[in-house]
Amino acid sequence: MASSFDGDRDLLIRLWRAWAKRAGELSDEQWTTETRLPGWTVRDLYVHVTPDVMIAMLAAPGSDGVAEVTSAAQMLRVFNADPVVAEPMHAQLAEMVRELAADARRETLVERFDVELPDAFARLTGLTRETVIPHPILGSVSLGAFMDMAILEATVHLLDVIDAVGGPAPETEALERTRDVLAAVPDPRAFIEAASGRSNGQVLPVMR
Repeated sequence: MASSFDGDRDLLIRLWRAWAKRAGELSDEQWTTETRLPGWTVRDLYVHVTPDVMIAMLAAPGSDGVAEVTSAAQMLRVFNADPVVAEPMHAQLAEMVRELAADARRETLVERFDVELPDAFARLTGLTRETVIPHPILGSVSLGAFMDMAILEATVHLLDVIDAVGGPAPETEALERTRDVLAAVPDPRAFIEAASGRSNGQVLPVMR
């Protein structure tokens, strides 16, 4: 079944509220637990995933014409195409998140995930998956690609949190959407040959 902006919005809101619920259950020790991402704590991941920037981008006027990037898989290919470029960018992002996380209060983040961001998102109207939005790195992207990427990020990093401190798995729809995006990143034939055991080609990982 094809997804819609309204369906994507509902899924993201459910994911954000799952993040909020898990944060409210954590002890102070769990909140600062190291995750399987080197140098990132649970608190760092909450700061990283808080979608303030995404809300601001969606609230800005849309762009005319055709989006330069039209799928989340394409976005991942761009971000991970050149390790020489990607590694410093990821390191810079990690440092920025750690600086923000130093002053992040858990109660404030819970409120943002559970109430403030869902409310802001629910007020956005007149958008479809074909809406073209400006992107600071990629030029312009389709809203569908942007939403798929947001769902993937929220799902993958929730799995990182669960690995560190336990908790319920993300809902099936989020897991399936994330799987579909990741499977679309490699060359289709190379992925099929490797996934079916017919080659030893290195097709994974497709994101860092």
